Amino acid sequence: MTLWNAFLDLLEQLLTFFHDTYAGLPLLGAWPWAWAIVTLTVVVRVVLLPLAIKQINSMRGMQQLQPEIKRIQKKYKTDRDLMRKNPEKFRAQRQKQQEEMMKLYKEHNVNPVGGCLPLLLQLPIFFALFRLLFDEARVTELETARFFFVDGLTQTPWTLLGAGFTGYAGAWVLVVLMGATTYFSQRQMMANNPAAADQPHMKIMLYVMPVMLTVFAVNFPIGVVLYWVTTNFWTMGQQWIMFRKVEPAAPAKA
Repeated sequence: MTLWNAFLDLLEQLLTFFHDTYAGLPLLGAWPWAWAIVTLTVVVRVVLLPLAIKQINSMRGMQQLQPEIKRIQKKYKTDRDLMRKNPEKFRAQRQKQQEEMMKLYKEHNVNPVGGCLPLLLQLPIFFALFRLLFDEARVTELETARFFFVDGLTQTPWTLLGAGFTGYAGAWVLVVLMGATTYFSQRQMMANNPAAADQPHMKIMLYVMPVMLTVFAVNFPIGVVLYWVTTNFWTMGQQWIMFRKVEPAAPAKA
């Protein structure tokens, strides 16, 4: 708990520093706390940039290995019929398949979960910012901080329904942007990763995840929604640049 509180203190100090930097500027000074959150998001993504590069390399490595992966899956085929008729053979086939997969990944220096690292490392920032915005004793100015047509970055879109058009319009625009940018960033990734696009669960997540986040965002602090929208825009720009710089992957040789 002490480590978590220290992390919250660091996040608070960063936000305060960025706020103080923008407060005296003619344009950004109108919404210094909002721009502080945007800047924090950019700083986090810059720090995670090396992992993002590894994510792209891992994705392309998995794409190159797809012919070999399918060959292993076909050789050690496991299905529900086998599991029902011969459980012991099913477990043996499954174990052998996993061993061959791990051997293949090791030989080609590919990490199958490498694409999840940037997202996982962003989660502590997300939850810390969530906690910081709900803790009125930490940064009291955030409660009345404005951003375009938003009154209070600690408020949730749901609680602003009765605040009039100028009080809630910006909040709901951010909620819609959160769902839309999540969808387009995932679609952009899948368009450049045919191996993932062919998986049924990835296609389901493409549509389910944006809807779920949009529903949840109604009860998120607006500052957290702003953080998520900013990181989605960064992700789309980053992927657009990276995918332009990389040539299509060639299939791996068996």
